[in-house]
Amino acid sequence: MPHPVLHDHDGHVDDLISTILLWLSPEIELQAVGITNGDCYSDLALDAMLKIATYVGLEGAEISMTPDEVPNPFPENWRRESHIINELPLFGENYLKEPYQQGKARRSEAVFTDCLSNSKVPLTIVTTGPLTTVAKVLAQDPSLVSKVKEMIIMGGAINVAGNVEEEGHDGSAEWNLYADPAAFKAVLDSKIPLKLITLDLTNRLPVTKDFLAKLEAQAEKHKASILAAKLWSLVKGFEYYFWDTITAAAAIAPELFKFKEMKIDTNISGKSQGRIFTTLFGGRKVQVAAQLDKDGFEELLLSILASK
Repeated sequence: MPHPVLHDHDGHVDDLISTILLWLSPEIELQAVGITNGDCYSDLALDAMLKIATYVGLEGAEISMTPDEVPNPFPENWRRESHIINELPLFGENYLKEPYQQGKARRSEAVFTDCLSNSKVPLTIVTTGPLTTVAKVLAQDPSLVSKVKEMIIMGGAINVAGNVEEEGHDGSAEWNLYADPAAFKAVLDSKIPLKLITLDLTNRLPVTKDFLAKLEAQAEKHKASILAAKLWSLVKGFEYYFWDTITAAAAIAPELFKFKEMKIDTNISGKSQGRIFTTLFGGRKVQVAAQLDKDGFEELLLSILASK
């Protein structure tokens, strides 16, 4: 039986592809998609997500967003990708003729709360953006912690440099956690089992030309492949990695991974806010992805993207 999942993301290229993977995977019952106002402009990312659902022919999950700004907003030049993604010509006007979802989208906190409250079994939450929305849900109703089977989080850098390059920061943090350090701390302090996909792993797994060639080869017949290829083609000028798609894969096919238990904590202020670190005192134990079967992972992506 597929297991129920909530996905909260922040609207960039790999976030959108990770949602498609979760949505199309037979191992997953995707109940809701939330968009946090992180590496995007959430209203544009919401429109893009609705267009994607219509274009690929997805169904079942409610799409929502949280428009509030995170404490440390992402760089403007990163968030501008939202405009480009939202205007992709391949969407056409079908989303206007047959809209995926009627009416104004609800706030993600309300949608996630409903899903958790009404579920007969604990859900998995996959986050590929800041933890802002999930932290709000848990703060508003702490009893919902018991309704979460586990959280799989794309975030953090432990034994590698971070990717934050902001004035006043020492560069030790990864952006999803730096965007809202207090939100990650709140999740870390909960009793929810956590799996982290950190830069330590993703730095070893770039999106290669060989993989993209295989994707292009199957794109002619499959809309999901066409869309994924088009989204990855928007990334130019720097090396791109399988950040969020690896995180989706951890929910779909955990057997591809080897995890290492670590006791970690995080800084919520100062020049290293958002940094996570191992500790003997304080903090808590989490599962950190240490290894991934690269070939098996890429085969998984290609097979799912060829299914629709």
